[in-house]
Amino acid sequence: MARRDKVRHMNRFIVSLLVLAAVGCGSKGGKVAAVVNGHVITTQEVEERFSRLNPSVRASLGEDHSRVLDQIVTETLLFQEASRRGLDRDVEVRRLVDEARRQILVGRLLEVVQKESKAKVSDEEIAQFYEANQASFLQPESWRASHILTADEATAQKALERIKSGEPFATVAQELSTDPSKSRGGDIGFFSKGQVIPEFEAACKALKPGELSRVVKTPLGYHVIQLTEQRSARQKTLEEVKDQIRQAMESQRGQQQLGSFVQQLRSKSQVKIREVSNRAGVPSPESAAPSP
Repeated sequence: MARRDKVRHMNRFIVSLLVLAAVGCGSKGGKVAAVVNGHVITTQEVEERFSRLNPSVRASLGEDHSRVLDQIVTETLLFQEASRRGLDRDVEVRRLVDEARRQILVGRLLEVVQKESKAKVSDEEIAQFYEANQASFLQPESWRASHILTADEATAQKALERIKSGEPFATVAQELSTDPSKSRGGDIGFFSKGQVIPEFEAACKALKPGELSRVVKTPLGYHVIQLTEQRSARQKTLEEVKDQIRQAMESQRGQQQLGSFVQQLRSKSQVKIREVSNRAGVPSPESAAPSP
């Protein structure tokens, strides 16, 4: 696994170097953003790199593209130094470049094939799937609670008394709770049967929304629990799960069509598997077969 991760990271790095090598043959359009040892980096290159960033990263950067430009400058310097040292002729680098190129081309082909397959699912098919699998869309009974977790019973009792005297639950939770949920005022969100430890679940089931528990002991420590909401079990409507079903069906259909495409390639190609290495010591089918 470590070897695979190393190759994956190396491939990503090499891909970025290949991009730099490609743009090194001639600058793209746009104004000059930077010049690194004679190599021109244009504003268009910066804009294109920025547009490929994760949306959350783009949002954090706002209109500031200077960090993107700085990254391109750094990569350019590294690429130039790698070239100066002749690493582009290194046997391992050339092998990894070939492997990266192969993976990129295969990945792109799969994207093209899936688009061409047009694995669309009709509303009628979605409705039929929903009717046949309604049990899969049953939303179980669930509870939402906030809690204060302490290491000793005395602290939990103190928290309970402060809340009963009128202090907001969230304020006491932020001050006394040892659970990470204290940053949310003790709120742990919704959970259904079996998703929390039994003692905690039993305490919540005994409460009505808005009610406060006594100090509850669990293997985690001592809790003060407030049930904030309860939802009864119900059947999700077709409208609620329509997009979910469509996505799942289109994905499955796309995989099936992709499998058919690969099978077609195999059927019209010459594929001869001569030997398969087997670390477990089990002989391959060919080697295990008796000689004629």
